Amino acid sequence: MTVFEIYKNVINSGDFVLSSMEEKIETVFAQDRINAEERVELLTLASEMAKPEKQVDIIAKLAELEARIAIIEGSGVVVWTYGMSVSKGQTVLYDVLNEGQMRYCRYDGGRAATSLSPGKIDGWVVLAGANGAVTHKIVRVDGVNTLVPVE
Repeated sequence: MTVFEIYKNVINSGDFVLSSMEEKIETVFAQDRINAEERVELLTLASEMAKPEKQVDIIAKLAELEARIAIIEGSGVVVWTYGMSVSKGQTVLYDVLNEGQMRYCRYDGGRAATSLSPGKIDGWVVLAGANGAVTHKIVRVDGVNTLVPVE
């Protein structure tokens, strides 16, 4: 099976993101693995066969992310970084459970400030939003952060 036939089969399935497929077609053309006529045929077929539900509206995604960033920046909240000193009552963003999800965390402990990451010292809590209510306490068990609901 040729590269052209492989791409044609994938395109006919409709299970692809158009922008990514176009980039791949241009790459194999630049590598001289398909000729100019095959390139045009694949690009045309890809345009016709792309399923709308598989496409990502990048402009809309960027606008959504921009709006979310503006809210975070406007709140004065920053992402906690190693060695950062946090004052009592200060809110930061931190991946508490190390799962790729940033959460709003506030240090309410006994010290005036700490440079220990959320959970490494008592007094860290998770908030519902930048200025939201406390939803969980961060408790360290066997070196791993866990969230304990606050009632």
